[in-house]
Amino acid sequence: MTFEWNTDKIVSLSAMAVGVGSLVIILYQTKLMRDSQHASVMPYLMMAVQSNPDATNLTLRNAGIGPALLDDVRVRYKGKDYPLDPYDFFVTQRPEFFKKVGLSVDKLIPGRLVPPGEWIQTVGAGGQAGQAFLKELLGLFVVAEVPKTWLAGLGVEGLASDRAVVIVTYSSIYGDQWHLRSDSFVPAPGPAPSPR
Repeated sequence: MTFEWNTDKIVSLSAMAVGVGSLVIILYQTKLMRDSQHASVMPYLMMAVQSNPDATNLTLRNAGIGPALLDDVRVRYKGKDYPLDPYDFFVTQRPEFFKKVGLSVDKLIPGRLVPPGEWIQTVGAGGQAGQAFLKELLGLFVVAEVPKTWLAGLGVEGLASDRAVVIVTYSSIYGDQWHLRSDSFVPAPGPAPSPR
């Protein structure tokens, strides 16, 4: 039995090839649209210290274009994770300072939604206590955004590895997840790895 080419077979095979090609193109376009939707609501958290004569605050900012849902907030200190936000950790580590100075607080808790463009002043102190608080804050926490000249000017000594790191795991409305460490400038994809 020999295979013979005729017009019907050629048209049928061509139609199948066009159909398969169209399916591939549609699947690729669908993937591009899905990726575009996810990128259009991407949150981007940043941690920084704001200090001026009126107040000093450890802040968390959503500089992205979508809301960030906080999944987990913890502080890693001396190789151990503490399920505390920066305010609670500061109070447990510096109780004598807390007794002398009233601190402002805006809690970072799992389930909290941070809209795009919003700043959260997690822990802070105002007025004259602000400069003393700045030294205590930078002596306890590593914050990547803080210039080394600030540390030297305040007399904060020691290695960054001896200080605490705030770790915030968050997700977009589509469930894409990232984590931000206070000792890093940019968030990383996925949840934060466990301490070694």
